[in-house]
Amino acid sequence: MVNLKTLRTSAAKRLEACKNDSPLADTDYILKHMGFSKTDLLLGDKVVDEEAETAFWESISRLEKGEPVQYIVGKCEFMSLEFYVTPATLIPRSDTEILVEAVLEFCKTKSAPKIFEVGSGSGCIAISLAHFWQEAHVLSADISKDALAVAEKNARFNKVSDRVKFIEHNILKGFPEFESPPDIIVSNPPYIPSADVLTLDKKVKDFEPRSALDGGTDGLDFYRFLILNSPLNAGGYLALEIGFGQSDAVIDLMEKHFDDVKLIKDLSGIDRVIVGTHR
Repeated sequence: MVNLKTLRTSAAKRLEACKNDSPLADTDYILKHMGFSKTDLLLGDKVVDEEAETAFWESISRLEKGEPVQYIVGKCEFMSLEFYVTPATLIPRSDTEILVEAVLEFCKTKSAPKIFEVGSGSGCIAISLAHFWQEAHVLSADISKDALAVAEKNARFNKVSDRVKFIEHNILKGFPEFESPPDIIVSNPPYIPSADVLTLDKKVKDFEPRSALDGGTDGLDFYRFLILNSPLNAGGYLALEIGFGQSDAVIDLMEKHFDDVKLIKDLSGIDRVIVGTHR
């Protein structure tokens, strides 16, 4: 048996050797999900039993092969909430919190907003909106049955399943029928140009679902559809996360059909979200 300090040091060295870009952070991520506290990790003197050590090294071996740490532990954090993730879903990124925050700001103008999300994934966007705006009702669509199963599990886990509904639907074949038009449409759609998918980081291209990445020849297929075919009434709100270098093209599309089009940057100063109100 070894103590935590020895285990952390050995694991970080192994991950450094295979060019992992965050060896200690990934090591600690695994250890925290095994039940060790931040204090345990700082002190480093707690002894790890043989069974836990074996499980730990199995996780490190998976990291060495490039598998994202979030898939290994099966969970990640988004908007201070916890979400289950599997290879059927994209791993929620903190940059996408900018999209959620933009919609929450608009929600303040609506008493009980009806929200439609395109691309459920893990459900992190829909569930966060329902959690932080408790009058909101969210319908979220995805093409993947496996992703929808994860999203529904997350809705139950975060206690919003009474106000969030997930449906299987291919949005490029048309919007689903609504009893009444949504007040808000929100999406972090696939936006990587098809030819660029195979050039992405190994953690992304080899492990995350391609259907959630590939946005067509120029990466703009979903933006064109959502902007040109939006069922929003006048004053309805469209909020879209965008990829690097796509802001000009998406803004040009938006300004033909939407007013008050705004570009929102993330904390790194990168163009991240475009919003507008329907004419």
